[in-house]
Amino acid sequence: MKNLKEFLNSKGAEYAPFDPNRAKSITKRLRPFLQDNARKIHIVGTNGKGSTGRFITLGLLEAGKSVLHFTSPHLFDFNERFYKNGQIISDEELETAHIFLQQFDFIAPCSYFEYATFLASVLSQDCDFLVLEAGLGGEYDSTSCLDREISVFTPIGLDHQEILGQTIEEIATTKLACMVSTAFLSPQPAPTKKTIEAIATKTAKKLGATLYKIPDAFSEKTLTYASKHALPQFLAQNFQSACAVLDYLGYPINPISFPKLNLIGRCQKISPHITIDVGHNAQAATELQKVFSDKKVILVYNTYKQKDAKSILKILLPIIKKILIIDVQNERMMEAEKLKDIIKSLGISFERFSSDGISETEEYLVFGSFSVVKQFLEEKACRTNLSLLS
Repeated sequence: MKNLKEFLNSKGAEYAPFDPNRAKSITKRLRPFLQDNARKIHIVGTNGKGSTGRFITLGLLEAGKSVLHFTSPHLFDFNERFYKNGQIISDEELETAHIFLQQFDFIAPCSYFEYATFLASVLSQDCDFLVLEAGLGGEYDSTSCLDREISVFTPIGLDHQEILGQTIEEIATTKLACMVSTAFLSPQPAPTKKTIEAIATKTAKKLGATLYKIPDAFSEKTLTYASKHALPQFLAQNFQSACAVLDYLGYPINPISFPKLNLIGRCQKISPHITIDVGHNAQAATELQKVFSDKKVILVYNTYKQKDAKSILKILLPIIKKILIIDVQNERMMEAEKLKDIIKSLGISFERFSSDGISETEEYLVFGSFSVVKQFLEEKACRTNLSLLS
């Protein structure tokens, strides 16, 4: 039998090969062998899934509940995807869950992400709650095959069009189709707000679900917490969404004593002049442009082939002083010459990133993907200084 690392390495890309029916079939066959009592909260959307889910998790832990928070992707180690009762899961616990799953031959065809989902199901068997972050999200996601109690829809935007659809209407319809009987809709991006809310309302009516729309205006609780921890607007909104879910469950939080978000790379200052963010789409760029609207930053950047780098950089253009292109050894990354041509077309000066060239008198924003943030942290030898994984 292959160990977990060997098994995952044999799987390739997260969702390949894509098959909308495979996870449903495997879940149905696996269900009789699980003591699946954890109440499941499903986080679906384009942006804000990780932080919204972690805020909910922290609230449940504050209430004395046992919780597994399943997220994706990871920065350094696969274990990061499984945050159980305030700690990243151990290698031993993961390997035990892997050995359990390997006794079933029908598990073999699953994709990398599907297997991670099934590991979460095994690891959460002794938990009160499983906070479950969707991958691509929607009706075709393996996380949607599990029996869920609550759906939480974070901001929805254009991303992964090659699978989810080419328009915001198609993407929103696909994501919202996994709605369960109790659902929460976070405030949506202004340009598409009415469209997404209309689709959500229509979907809820069709499915007989109760849909709670979280208000745009911040509550006193949110303002207090956001002020204490200097949260940017989008993280404050994710906190407010989490509070709505926790209030519904009967676990209201105290914003004064509520812990700080412990998730790496969500508009996180790792030094007075360096901010890292794992965002990778136009929606994330829009939020970061608001955060740095009163200053100019040196952008440490790279991106994946399928991303619309020109649109993303156009959004950030008002705050960019210069771009440092960071080399990332990943076959998914955009060709260097293509990225350079895009940057040139926008009239932005650029050069190759070197960790030795970081100046304490400049403001830096590291942005573009999980891979970009990981590469930067490794080159800057910052990994050991980050305490947010525990």
